[in-house]
Parts: sequence; structure tokens; C-alpha cells
Amino acid sequence: MIGTAALLLWPFSGWSLIPWLIGIGVLVLLRLLRLDGLLRGWVFHLGGFAVVVGLMYSTGPWAWALAASVGVLLAGLLQLPWWRLAAIGAVLCVVSGVGFGISTYRTQQQVAAADAQVQTELQGQQGATRPQGVLPILLNRIAQNVPGPVCSNLLAESARSAFVASTGRADCDSAVAAVASRVVDRGAYASAVAHTTQTATGFEVNACALTWPNGRQAGPQLGRLEIGRKNGGTSYYVAAFTPC
Repeated sequence: MIGTAALLLWPFSGWSLIPWLIGIGVLVLLRLLRLDGLLRGWVFHLGGFAVVVGLMYSTGPWAWALAASVGVLLAGLLQLPWWRLAAIGAVLCVVSGVGFGISTYRTQQQVAAADAQVQTELQGQQGATRPQGVLPILLNRIAQNVPGPVCSNLLAESARSAFVASTGRADCDSAVAAVASRVVDRGAYASAVAHTTQTATGFEVNACALTWPNGRQAGPQLGRLEIGRKNGGTSYYVAAFTPC
């Protein structure tokens, strides 16, 4: 009976071997403590019970119900043509199967939501550590035609949409490629400077008047950038973008 319960529960644990190792460990421990003689024929029962407990710990109530329903169904099938027990097992399998499916779906949704929250928090920490660093990082990534950091971390959603629209391209990756193709000096583009003013919500960078450190006009001109702090983070990014 204990062995049947363990075999029925095993698939729902993801075929984990840990509960079985625990059962073997219990048997070894009883042997080392010389309790196998005292327990007589109950040693393997205790080992099997440890396996079942481990499997139940790694699953959940709906998995237990579904495993029990499968057991009832199998017992009923072995008694055919007396079909009543098999019918009861089939009904129980349907009910517990629906419950198990809903429970699994909810668990997956919770895990996905937790992962999304972690990603949001991580993205909140990415970007520039200070507002003055946003423009050099942005220009460097554009000059090297590396759209990932630009589109994922350095531009807010509204700023990204405005940036893409200003290039007439379909998406952010192709927009970065379009601007990168017009960069005059890829090695020096990140050193271009622009007038920056502090506002009530952050900083405004006039990247429509980019110049090299020697005062000559740099190219291409990018746009007007509103620099703000990421929500929930300690880094800065482009909160709003206005084309030149």
C-alpha cells in the first residue's frame, strides 16, 4: 500500500529522487542504530513512509487527491466487469484533475509575476548611476549600434516611442541602426557635449546642439532629452524625448 502511494505520487513531484534517497537514508540509519531487529518487519514500512512523506512535502493537496483518484481508478479496473469502483475513480480523476490543473496554473502565474517583479527591480538598477552619465552612455551605444541597452534600459517607454517615430523606423532596434549609420565619428561620438539644465523633475539635455569638446558641431544631432530617475531604482534614464 505504501509502495503504491509512493509510485502514484512520484510523477507529481517531477520524478524527484530526493524522497527516495531519504527513505534509503532512514533504512541505513535504522540499521546503524541496530533498530532493525527491534522493529522486526516494520523497517521497510518506515522507509516507505519516509518516501511518501517526502513526496507529499514536495507536492500539494491537489496532487495527493489526483494520485488517490488514480489509485481508485486502477483498483476499479482490476475488478472489472464490476465497474462501479472504476466509475467512481474516473469521476474522482476528472474532479481532482481539474483542481490540479487550476492549482498548477495559478502557481505558474504567481511564479511568472514574481519573475516579472524581479526583472522590473533589476531594470530599475540599470542605466546611468548619475544624470550626467546618461548622454555619454546613450551616444556610445548608438555609435556602436548596440540597441539592447538603449531600448531596454536607457529610454522610458514613451521616450522610446518618440525616438522611434523621429527616425521613421518600425522599431527601436532599427531606429538605433538608422542613427548609427549617420554618426560622423564612432569613437568620439560619446564625448559630444550638450547644454544641460536642471528642472523640477530632473535634468533637460539639449542634444539638438551637440558639439565636440573643441566647440565644433557634432553629428548627428539627437533630440531633447528629459533625464529622470527610474521608478524604484537608483539609476537615471531618458524619461522623455523630443525630436529636434
